[in-house]
Amino acid sequence: MKIRTKILAAASLIAAAYVLPASAAGSTQEWSNLVKAPPQAHESFQTRQSAIHALVAAQKAGTISDLPPIAGSDGSILYPYGQSWPTVVASPLHVAVIQLAPGDKPGQVVLGQPGEWRITQAMAGNVPILAVSPRFAGLHTNLMITATSADGKPRVYYVNLVSDKAKYVPRVGWYFPGQIEEQWTASRNETANSTVASLPGLNASDLDFNWKIRCGGGGWFSSSNCSSIRPARVFDDGVHTYIQMTGNAANTSGLPTVLATNTAGKPAVINYRVKDGYYILDGVPQQIKLIAGVGSSGRVTVITHESR
Repeated sequence: MKIRTKILAAASLIAAAYVLPASAAGSTQEWSNLVKAPPQAHESFQTRQSAIHALVAAQKAGTISDLPPIAGSDGSILYPYGQSWPTVVASPLHVAVIQLAPGDKPGQVVLGQPGEWRITQAMAGNVPILAVSPRFAGLHTNLMITATSADGKPRVYYVNLVSDKAKYVPRVGWYFPGQIEEQWTASRNETANSTVASLPGLNASDLDFNWKIRCGGGGWFSSSNCSSIRPARVFDDGVHTYIQMTGNAANTSGLPTVLATNTAGKPAVINYRVKDGYYILDGVPQQIKLIAGVGSSGRVTVITHESR
């Protein structure tokens, strides 16, 4: 009887060693929620930069305190560098890719359980990548990657590694909030100059005007005045969402930043363009925020799609 008790106790200890810590399980659930509600548009450099800029603008306007991860249309997850500790969910017989910043010169790779994970380093153009694959399901460890950025600054990437029997994330990367403003300004000017989109012929019977517009929290006050960036009307045709701006906001120079969220309430990568005072968004997001200003002068318009 004593031998049986000891065997059961030993089995319990072994099983406990393969239970994910609460923090890792929470990160894994966050990843699961992101991939259950994919973004509206195909991810490109422009849409990715737009989403990142929108998040940075939202944080500066005081509408969010922490920068969240962004789900890409290819199953990738982008985390804010220096403000998060990503969890990479991997699976045996599959490869999860960890992508560093373009131009990074990788240094050391330090792994907590080197015998239970396979890691291959490679270059995709000027982008360093690590291909990660676990030997077994139910593993949990951490990974540290040192690198030098293209402008000579030191970087240290920290990653949680979790292995699941079936689930895995194809690619994990980072975005860099400190670099966004300069890149976005150049990219936005180029897009504004090259926009030639025209409004399609719309049939009124096919349009859904069931959108609610309200002023959201911005700056120090939850009821900030958003009249300067409040649209005249919002509607969709099931494929595109149209936001008609008025006054100074209808000019390209005065347009607010667009932040879209999916059905899980997570930031969504989304394509949009501007024509004749309209924002034309690809897809029909669950919620859209128009953001302008910084800190106490932040203005936010919240646009929500309501069920018919």
